[in-house]
Amino acid sequence: MAFYRLYYIGSNGHIQDRVDYDTPDDLGALARAQQLCGIVEIEVWQGARFVARVALDGTASIAPQSMAGANAPAHQPAAHAE
Repeated sequence: MAFYRLYYIGSNGHIQDRVDYDTPDDLGALARAQQLCGIVEIEVWQGARFVARVALDGTASIAPQSMAGANAPAHQPAAHAE
């Protein structure tokens, strides 16, 4: 199992909440994010590796190497609301 963090991104572009999730691979984490989206967008991360961003309608912007399991280009999570 791999450890993922699913970040809820509000309409202001800031992190509103986070869900920790264990799943075998990127596809499992992406499927979970697509189940949870609808009110906010969700960013999927595995440690420092950006995997995908899931829009309100469930469509995903996937990091180029994510599904291949390689490290994606550097990307920072959205800023946390103060």
